[in-house]
Amino acid sequence: MTGLYANDASIFESGGRLLIVFFFLTMGFLNATKPERVQDHIHRLTVFKAPFPALTFWVGITLQFASCALLLFNYYPAYGVLGLIAFTVLASLLLLRFWQAPDPMKWNMMFNGFMTNIAITGGLLVLYVHLR
Repeated sequence: MTGLYANDASIFESGGRLLIVFFFLTMGFLNATKPERVQDHIHRLTVFKAPFPALTFWVGITLQFASCALLLFNYYPAYGVLGLIAFTVLASLLLLRFWQAPDPMKWNMMFNGFMTNIAITGGLLVLYVHLR
C-alpha cells in the first residue's frame, strides 16, 4: 500500500507527515495570532538576550509556516523537514533555557519542553531520511 504522497511508502508515513504538519501549524497559529503569546515570546527572547527579539520571533514563525507548506504540498519536502528541524533546535535553545530557570517549577517546565523538542527532532530526522 502506498501513501498519500508519491515519496511516502505507506499510509502510516503520510499520516505521520500530516500529524507533524498539524502540530507545527497549530502551535504556529496559537503563537502568532494571540497578542499576549506574541508579547510573551518576544519578552522571553529579550530576557535571554536573543538578537533583535521581535524580528527573531517573526522570522521563526515564517520559517515554521514555510516549512510546513513545503511538507504539506510535497514541494521539496526534505527542505521542509530541515526547516522544521532548524526551527525546533533554535527555538529550544532560545526559549527553553532550563539551565537558567529561576525556580524549580520553571526549570521543570522548561526541561520537559526541551526534552519534548528533542523527541520531535528525532521524529523529524526519521522523516527526513525517508524524504531525501
